[in-house]
Amino acid sequence: MMFQNYALFPHMTVLDNVAFSLKMKGVDREVRQRKAAELLELVGMSHLAQRLPAQLSGGQQQRAALARALITDPQVLLLDEPLSALDPFLRTRMRSELKKLQRELGITFIHVTHGQDEALALADQVVIMNNAVIEQAGSAREVFNSPKSEFVARFMGGHNVIALGGRRHAVRSDRTRIVPTGDTGLDATVTS
Repeated sequence: MMFQNYALFPHMTVLDNVAFSLKMKGVDREVRQRKAAELLELVGMSHLAQRLPAQLSGGQQQRAALARALITDPQVLLLDEPLSALDPFLRTRMRSELKKLQRELGITFIHVTHGQDEALALADQVVIMNNAVIEQAGSAREVFNSPKSEFVARFMGGHNVIALGGRRHAVRSDRTRIVPTGDTGLDATVTS
């Protein structure tokens, strides 16, 4: 698991933070440090192995936490809002790094986020939950283009929900156009 606040030990170097879980498993120091060094190389952090977490930027701390989560060779990695502490520019950059790394390693990532753009950019499958109930699950494109509930339509953004013929319909704002009366389309009055 990779925690939202990264949970790096402030008194340990980056290398020791990454190697910590192997230390708890009783793995020999030389073996765990070699494996930690390999993972730091993978996330582009080898040159910062001897620094303390306080000496790292937010993106560097995120990569150190990711290396620490990967050192145990998990089959599934749970990422709890790992990008929420980053500024928007770095968040976008780290999003693509996470996607690339996930594909290279072939590990299933379960990425928890409240950011719709983040979910759409990273996910092969999206699960939208509301009060611990799954509202919709499917591909990012499917969930965005065909929301199954008013909650999903509003949550995903880019949709207006209107009442028409006794039913509620999601209307994508990027596919809405206004046409003069008499042309194709339904007569409508914009009230707000």
